[in-house]
Amino acid sequence: MSEEKKSKEEKNDKKENSKVANSTTACCGDEHKKGNGSIFVWLIIIIAVIGAIIFFQQKQGNNGSEAKPVSDKVSKEVSKAAMDLIEGQLVAPGTKVDIKEVAEESGLYKIKLSVADQEITSYMTKDKKKFIPQLIDVKELENAKDEKNKKNKTAPLTEVQAKSDKPNVELFVMSYCPYGTQMEKGYLPVIKTLGNSIDSKIKFVDYSMHGEKEINENLRQYCIEKNEPNKYADYLTCFLASKSGSEQESKACMKKFGVNANSVKQCMDTTDKKYDITKLAKDKSTYVSGQFPQFNIHKEDNEKYGVEGSPTLVINGELIQTGRDSESILKAICSAFNEQPEACKKELSTTSPSPGFGTGADKTGASDSAGCGA
Repeated sequence: MSEEKKSKEEKNDKKENSKVANSTTACCGDEHKKGNGSIFVWLIIIIAVIGAIIFFQQKQGNNGSEAKPVSDKVSKEVSKAAMDLIEGQLVAPGTKVDIKEVAEESGLYKIKLSVADQEITSYMTKDKKKFIPQLIDVKELENAKDEKNKKNKTAPLTEVQAKSDKPNVELFVMSYCPYGTQMEKGYLPVIKTLGNSIDSKIKFVDYSMHGEKEINENLRQYCIEKNEPNKYADYLTCFLASKSGSEQESKACMKKFGVNANSVKQCMDTTDKKYDITKLAKDKSTYVSGQFPQFNIHKEDNEKYGVEGSPTLVINGELIQTGRDSESILKAICSAFNEQPEACKKELSTTSPSPGFGTGADKTGASDSAGCGA
């Protein structure tokens, strides 16, 4: 190679190294200015990492996977090589970096670091030419993939797969969730249309997000449906059409349809004690996500179906995603019949009801997947 060509290549190498160093320092320096110096920002060249992982995999077949101690001499050499790279290019200037331990594992040097008081494990090849900020654990990736597949399998369907002669329909809501009330408004005309051809229940999500009024109304609705199921749909239609869903409006709806207020109150008190509802509401250490009190009347069903928020529609044990207009809900439920009844041919409203209380159509443009959930 000519001296002129060799000199030119050396200049190019220095130029590239300078670009990399400047780029890394700029990135990490910005984070440091924000007071987040504990974040260890790595510049990883993808091809180099893939090559290092392949190298690791090849070595793994010839070496044990347990970490083995190295001599003091090797430890010092590896520590120096790692520090030169890390302090020179991979962290913001002034970041505190310490090498805690060097060992040999799976044909690589395993390096335990403390970067701005954050513990990190990295690796270096035996020739000290390739530094791997973090090894990719193939098993962890496989587990993550399995979890993703599991979630996909339990994701809501748009049509019921498990057919039956008399479908079992369960709608899980929170009584003051605007999207739950929206779904209920579309749902009530459907169950009226299908009548006794289905088994239908409105149930409650196993935590509450809308304060004491929601806990009380959940209890009230549970007891009305339990004690006087033939009056529940009328009561709920009235309650949802009210201006704000206040307790006064609730009592007025009960009176309008002759619901026995004393019987409901007695049921509410008994149910409250049975499921420790008030007790759990007062104990914030039991709150879901540290924010929301438990409401465990239908807890077993919530866990059984994987209910996460309001509204959730379950038909024949399957989570079903559907529009919130009556026509869409009718089609979803009718997809669960072995043989559809004549009622399934009826045309219902294709307009989504308004979220929250009151009557009218949805003018918010809310997605059919919008809901209340922790």
